[in-house]
Amino acid sequence: MLIGPGQFSENETNEVNFREIPSHVLQKVCCYFQYKVKHTNSTTKIPEFPIAPEVALELLMAANFLDC
Repeated sequence: MLIGPGQFSENETNEVNFREIPSHVLQKVCCYFQYKVKHTNSTTKIPEFPIAPEVALELLMAANFLDC
């Protein structure tokens, strides 16, 4: 993720902090990544990923920030 000539502390600690993203939103992002891996190349019907309306906007903003 962080490759190049610069020196990043994340390379030393193997830890990345997302201070701009609330923990409940980051947890939902991680759940989505797990969902995507599980259902990629699935031959069965893929269930809808549940997103509560009250976190939808924050989740959209986090996806934009993370570029995913």
